[in-house]
Amino acid sequence: MTRTYNQDCILAHALDLLGERWTLLILRDLFLGPRRFGDLQAGLPGLGANLLSKRLKELDEAGVIDAPGHAGGGYRLSEMGEQLRPAIRQLMKWSIHYFMTRPDPSPARDCIYADDLQPDSVALAVELFANHCPQPGVSYVARLIIDDYPYTLYYINEEMIARRGADAPAAAKIATDVSTMMKAFRAELSREEALRRFQVTGDEKAIEHLLNCIVHVHDEEAPSKAAVG
Repeated sequence: MTRTYNQDCILAHALDLLGERWTLLILRDLFLGPRRFGDLQAGLPGLGANLLSKRLKELDEAGVIDAPGHAGGGYRLSEMGEQLRPAIRQLMKWSIHYFMTRPDPSPARDCIYADDLQPDSVALAVELFANHCPQPGVSYVARLIIDDYPYTLYYINEEMIARRGADAPAAAKIATDVSTMMKAFRAELSREEALRRFQVTGDEKAIEHLLNCIVHVHDEEAPSKAAVG
């Protein structure tokens, strides 16, 4: 930590650790799995190598991430870092709601209505919305392919975790593109229209839940289904 609020407050101490610029976005990128230094930098335009190195060192020393070992690999969230996932999910959901209820145009609102976002952002959105579409008694591993980028979705105990790659066997698969996903999130496509655009195979219960997460929108949430990354 290079700066401190010098406040005797638990929130201030958390912000001393996590409140520096770029820190939360680095953690966001690690939610989908380990990343090498170059991949992190490429995914965070505007973040220079020196500052990225500094932030990674701070997070590693704090025990929030684990740096690559001697065998190589990428930076990854530690167990303590993983515990930040629910809080950051809630911040993302709050951000969508906030900017959608503001009367004036904004870059954030434009992002919500964009159809050319990065596949990582869309995969994170599926994870976010799945955790507001609980399905008791259903557990599965599914493959989501967005513009030829594969992701593995683990839905266990009413919680979903999305990961880059296709390393685990999957019971179901949906293949689609960013534009179709964004239109589905925004309720611009009906369930039938989305199904015509998706390539869907596998376990019916898993597919049903995934479609509910992506396409089904409760009336009060209709404006808020959008990418979060």
